[in-house]
Amino acid sequence: MKKIIALSAAALCAASALAAVPFKLGIAGYTFTRAGLDKGLSIMKSIDCHYLCHKDNFVKYDATDAELAEYKEKLAAAKVECLATGPLYACDEETLVKQFEFAKKLGIKVIVGVPYEVEPGKKDGWGPQRHESDKMLDIVERLVKEYDVVYAIHNHGPDLPSLFPTGESVMKRIEKRDRRIGLCLDVGHERRAGKDPVEFIRSHSDRIYDVHLKNIKIDAKQNLAKEGPRGELDIPAILSALAEVGYSGVCHVEYEKDFDNNAMGLAESIGYYRGVMDSIKVNK
Repeated sequence: MKKIIALSAAALCAASALAAVPFKLGIAGYTFTRAGLDKGLSIMKSIDCHYLCHKDNFVKYDATDAELAEYKEKLAAAKVECLATGPLYACDEETLVKQFEFAKKLGIKVIVGVPYEVEPGKKDGWGPQRHESDKMLDIVERLVKEYDVVYAIHNHGPDLPSLFPTGESVMKRIEKRDRRIGLCLDVGHERRAGKDPVEFIRSHSDRIYDVHLKNIKIDAKQNLAKEGPRGELDIPAILSALAEVGYSGVCHVEYEKDFDNNAMGLAESIGYYRGVMDSIKVNK
């Protein structure tokens, strides 16, 4: 009997030294591209989710003070916080300044952004060809210092090889710049580009400031979204790696499927991600 009691005490002691994952679970605003803000907030309430990465189709970054006040009231009524905004695209200084001002007015400390220049006369699958730009990053670097806001560049996968296709391509551009410039790691795009998001998380944890969490069917040509438990990414390994490196931001779920009626698929995904998170324990 004494031995059993001793083992139980040891087990209890070990359990008390463990804690839940340090990051939060939210929704990337792109998920509600067609649903819109009101329906999106209703869905978030139904699945008990309280963090939203603002997307500029909800309210534009050059919105009036009255429009911003109305937006804040809606978020507060829904008990939803916006800790990040984006992706916000910019190819000139004026637009970047407006985006930083918007973040300041909303009290947002993470801008998920894509600074770029346009290649004259060339096109990609999305229109005029956009490419990574050190010139624009020079402006971003000045603004993160001025506003003391984190700027997290979003990786885009193999679809746009000239516009930050991987986390590694982002790091090559920013590794010697102000540390407030980092990455919003889209785990699906990283894997589609032939990279391992788990390896990237462990190698560059100090520059990951936001995460777009999704599951997909792995395909280099198409972004094939899947419900959380039905894709081909190793979600437990990804979330475990984030927990191990002490990531304390938000994993914003980007569910890019069934945009006209995505409540059920999103609920399934959120439930799965929560279940995985609950199974992970880290040292206090």
